[in-house]
Amino acid sequence: MAADQKLKLEALQEHLEQFIENLRVVGVIAGDFQQNGQAVLNERLNAVVENMKTLDRMKEEYCSVQIPLSVLDYIDKGQNPELFTRHQLEQTLADHQAVQKKVEAYKEFRGQLIHHLQKAFPSEIRAYQTNHQPK
Repeated sequence: MAADQKLKLEALQEHLEQFIENLRVVGVIAGDFQQNGQAVLNERLNAVVENMKTLDRMKEEYCSVQIPLSVLDYIDKGQNPELFTRHQLEQTLADHQAVQKKVEAYKEFRGQLIHHLQKAFPSEIRAYQTNHQPK
């Protein structure tokens, strides 16, 4: 199934590339329009319309694909979507390191708290430690 999905995505990418190329050529022709280029312009406009029809027919195959909004935001900022995963992993690693520091701080705090409580309430802390031994 993964190979079939890969072929579908490659076909979509090919159609999108054709569509973009046809739009680029239409823009070039229209930007420097000359009467003798009307036939080529019409041909490219028809190709654009056919590409749009093809893409419209293909849309049903991709309606189950879910793209996270953060990826779309990444693209909107002009960044390469292929680097999105790397940046997400880097951010996750940084978040993990921050959480690890907090865990270490809580462990240190717990140790200090038990140490000070032992001085103030020795019998209660012994009872607590007896009942709460790590298993």
